[in-house]
Amino acid sequence: MKPDLLFSSPLRRTQETAARISASTKLEIITQDIWIEQSFGKWDGMSVAEVSAEFPAEYKHWLAGTSYIPPEGESYDEVTARALEGIDQVATENPGKKIVVVTHNGIIKTAVAAIIGARPESIFHIDISPCSITTISVWPSDNLMALRGCNERGHLRG
Repeated sequence: MKPDLLFSSPLRRTQETAARISASTKLEIITQDIWIEQSFGKWDGMSVAEVSAEFPAEYKHWLAGTSYIPPEGESYDEVTARALEGIDQVATENPGKKIVVVTHNGIIKTAVAAIIGARPESIFHIDISPCSITTISVWPSDNLMALRGCNERGHLRG
């Protein structure tokens, strides 16, 4: 695929990946906050073991569904809404363009679940690898999206 536009989250790990894509495509990186990873609030930077030990009740609620908001963070439901808003925005503003978005696990798996019409809780059964490729098609005029590929990693094999 020869992309027309390159968007990225502002976080360093996505900016580093976007820079490599930019170097090979000669596309400018368009940085947007909408693609940033889910905020886990007070849990940011903590391991799962640390969160479950320090916030046992909250952690249990978080695992029970997608509406729970970690202390000072955002819920998976909020991330889903943000991901779909971002997809709709770039597709509507750039009709017919091939767009690359360098983003994070939480954004990708919540978008995938919504696009295929899966229950929100299905995100707990979707694994997205670093630097993998997930491909969707978007038809804004018809309000339709389709998953074309998910978590593809063939390009990472040497």
